[in-house]
Amino acid sequence: MAVPASFNEAQKRRIVANAEYADKLLGDIENILVGAEAGRLFRRHHPDVTPAQARLVRSSIAQFRRQLGRFLQAAAIDGESRRPRFGALHSILVTLAFVRIAMQEMAPEHLRGYGRLDPDAEAALRGVTNQLESMIAMLEAELRSGMGADLESRLARGPETGGIGALLRTLERIIREEDLPEFRPSLLRLVEKLESPCFELAVFGRVSSGKSSLLNSLLGANVLPVGVTPVTAVPVRILHGEAPELAVHFAGGRVEHLPVEQLPVFATEEQNPANQREVLRLIVRLPSPVLKDGLVFVDTPGLGSLATTGAAETLSYLPRCDLGLVLVSAVTPLNEEDLATVDLLVRANTPAMVLLSKADLLAGLDLERAMRYTASALRRELGVELPVAPVSVEERHAGLLEEWKQRSLQPVLERHRELAGASLRRKAHALRASVAAALRGRLEGAGGRIPRSELERTEERLRRAAAGLEAARRDGMNVLDRLRGRGKELQRLALEQILGKRLWRDSAACGEALRAAAVQVCDAAAEEVHHRLQQLCEVLSAALAEARQVMRPGSEPEGPGLSCEEIRGLPVPSLEALPRPVRMPTAAGLPWAGRWIAAAALEKQAGGALWRILEAYARSLESWLLRQLELLQQRFDAEAGVFRAEIARMLSAGPVEAGHQARLQQWLEELDRAAEAQAAQPPQAGDGALTPTA
Repeated sequence: MAVPASFNEAQKRRIVANAEYADKLLGDIENILVGAEAGRLFRRHHPDVTPAQARLVRSSIAQFRRQLGRFLQAAAIDGESRRPRFGALHSILVTLAFVRIAMQEMAPEHLRGYGRLDPDAEAALRGVTNQLESMIAMLEAELRSGMGADLESRLARGPETGGIGALLRTLERIIREEDLPEFRPSLLRLVEKLESPCFELAVFGRVSSGKSSLLNSLLGANVLPVGVTPVTAVPVRILHGEAPELAVHFAGGRVEHLPVEQLPVFATEEQNPANQREVLRLIVRLPSPVLKDGLVFVDTPGLGSLATTGAAETLSYLPRCDLGLVLVSAVTPLNEEDLATVDLLVRANTPAMVLLSKADLLAGLDLERAMRYTASALRRELGVELPVAPVSVEERHAGLLEEWKQRSLQPVLERHRELAGASLRRKAHALRASVAAALRGRLEGAGGRIPRSELERTEERLRRAAAGLEAARRDGMNVLDRLRGRGKELQRLALEQILGKRLWRDSAACGEALRAAAVQVCDAAAEEVHHRLQQLCEVLSAALAEARQVMRPGSEPEGPGLSCEEIRGLPVPSLEALPRPVRMPTAAGLPWAGRWIAAAALEKQAGGALWRILEAYARSLESWLLRQLELLQQRFDAEAGVFRAEIARMLSAGPVEAGHQARLQQWLEELDRAAEAQAAQPPQAGDGALTPTA
């Protein structure tokens, strides 16, 4: 198209504005067509456009745009002004955020001003808003991670691994073509494990026990900050990478990729006190040969420091690692905190080892005695037999570290590869069975093996169970609010001990009474929060068991499932700020004013510290509570989401067309063949090389 005249910049802007507005209006017309044709819940228009008219409108719009585009190009109006300003993915995520807000504002607390709400209606509404918010959250998580963007191509180039690759490719096609999005999270987890089954080795210990120095020595590079300053509330994960890099994940989804040298800015209490930068994850990638086989190191915050948030994060990480190394300084005896850490690992069924760090500071006989004492203390206090090995980062004692790696670490890694392969096959088979059951449900329809009333009752039970998640969060927050205000009660408990047992002459005993009162108050709040979570877990588990019995009689839960035993790892209150000797004036023993005098002395010496301890422990307990609720939500939704989607399809299903019936039957036969091919494959010890992922 020839344009004889040229336009100045102002004229071009005016033309572009009108052209853009016209294009937007045409887009609105396309949306009207889509809305009239699609199954939208709330339609703005009656579907009175015939297929022929719809084709005419679309073809005319396409022709209009071609002509307009040719003119703009000929007039040289095709520069910056016509380039998209936002990515489609970004806009989708922003819109989903508004959808989530709309669901939150449907919650019962936003209806208080509209009249009394029936308790049953409140439970139903809270359950459905929780369900819908979870669906949006799962969609957002997948879109943000980008893990499923190229799922088909990843499966095409992935390893076979005992026939699992072929089975997963079949499952991906079925899930995509039959519109079964509820199975995508499970499929994505399996693909990630197929590509990169890593082994997480987490190091725990008190501040200055030598954790970072040990990891630096294992890596052959001084990457982690070393010193007496505790690291902050975020464990540092160290994985293999082609080049050194630090990835910092912040609250809100922002990620920064920085040089590894900047790690102390985010991972030390000195430069990031109480995690003021709101860091969620720290991931370091290094081209270290130690990490090539899938080994992932995790450096956790030190225990026993004033950084109580970091200590809580460390304790919550305990059940998530594949092997826990508890470092105890060879020159410092095993204490209660070390024993508690080992006990939590053992109760979480996580393999554990105890390493005596700084072994070079002890002579041969002293080192042997320290090892025997540590092993006997574990046996006596916890009733467990755990390997205890001496290590040192000093170059002249490098043999100790190398001996531990060869004798203890390598066999565990080999065993893990075998177990990971078996777990992958088992989970792939469970997903195949679930997808096959969904396909059979479509074949049977609403009038199939499950009565409609049974489906509706199961759906309602799942919805009511989901409502308990928000109730548990609200009740837990109320407990923590009460804990923050129990400073006076704590002082009263301590005074009762001091005065009742006539301890005011013994300053050390007064200090112990104060610490015992603080532990009693904190433990009571923690026990109440823990009890509420246990009750919630039992309700969720019962609802899932009932749904499983209705939808999958005789089946086992797919994935990790809900386990109430996993609700553990309660944070330990840090009492370091309390004065150990609490000195009471002699007048504290007077019958007429002793209590008042003792209370004033206690307030002066420890009053501020008590309030700070309660606030710090409430924050730690709140963080733990929210993590546990998030875990319960994820585990519940992983199974309940599948049942909900299947129930909804069965309740709304009409007759299945003959062609679709044949395709469903063909999918079922293909799944059976894939399962037979997988079963025919001999077990493999390693099931593929280990390549770590973040």
